[in-house]
Amino acid sequence: MRKLAVALCLAGAAVLMPAAPAAAVVPGTPGDVAFIRGGNLFVAEPGGTVWQATTGGGYEWPRWRSHSADLAVLKDGNLWVGSYSTSDHAFHATQQITSGAVVGAAAWSPDGNRLAYAQGSFAPSVYIVDFGPVAPSARGLTAAQPVRVDTRLSPQAQRIADRLPKKTQRAAAAAAPTTWHAARNSLAVAWSPDGRYIAYPNGECFAVFDDCLGMIDLTTGNEVWVAAFGGGGATEDGFATIPAFTADSTRIMWTQQTRPRYEADPQISYIKTMSALVADPFGSQSQVGAAGEYSAVPSPAGGTTVLVTSGRSGVAWVARRAGSTRTWLYQGYQHDWQSLP
Repeated sequence: MRKLAVALCLAGAAVLMPAAPAAAVVPGTPGDVAFIRGGNLFVAEPGGTVWQATTGGGYEWPRWRSHSADLAVLKDGNLWVGSYSTSDHAFHATQQITSGAVVGAAAWSPDGNRLAYAQGSFAPSVYIVDFGPVAPSARGLTAAQPVRVDTRLSPQAQRIADRLPKKTQRAAAAAAPTTWHAARNSLAVAWSPDGRYIAYPNGECFAVFDDCLGMIDLTTGNEVWVAAFGGGGATEDGFATIPAFTADSTRIMWTQQTRPRYEADPQISYIKTMSALVADPFGSQSQVGAAGEYSAVPSPAGGTTVLVTSGRSGVAWVARRAGSTRTWLYQGYQHDWQSLP
């Protein structure tokens, strides 16, 4: 049974129960777009002006705090929190959250009071840091005491898992084929805007499948899987990473790449964006946009518009996908879309 570890800034908490979901927020107004180019953080204003917010390199995966200019971002492999200033157009880091850890892109709770991230290789644990309603720049992060919350497969998922053959464990040092996209190794998490779910890769479902994407229901501690590959009698190898929820929390999107398992000469497919209903993730899957587009971020205002990353003349670009229309925006990758009140 996997543990969901909740790191609280207030010491002394020791509650062995599922974490309460964060307060939901209404869909917001799309604001700035943060993205990475050449290892540095860039911020693009809605009008199109682009600013370089950091220098020196080593930055990855910016994530906006709801309704604010605060950002969580990886720097040299560790998670930091800070803010983007519109006066000097620079990112100012204020708190280092992890040290020497294997972590992925973080996700803020809908109310902006908590920050979730996944840590660990292959089968990560999810940690939640509680900041409270005060902006992180106004307080220091005290020594956090982790509170572990049990997670388990939902009864329906458990019944399915019980009927499936268990996978053969991979060696910990196994390397992904070079033909797979680098997104296969992403540990990005997502927090649904209604506060109920955290999606992350290789949770409880990792005991059955080689790669999978699951959702933890914070009201129960139950996990359901969204996509699963290899092991368990699956007909395809592949991965599902970089989850994101639509503003109304009814759909989850993710990045996927697959290869048939039992063909004589199986060919790896193009990377793509998938979408499914949260209430029926296996029965409602469909592709969003064109093959080669990945890392989808739905518009904070709702609707069908998403930001994606795709290749343009051999270089990664952030593009806006609205139905059948794709608009190239900025050279870069690992983007996030700010939600304003």
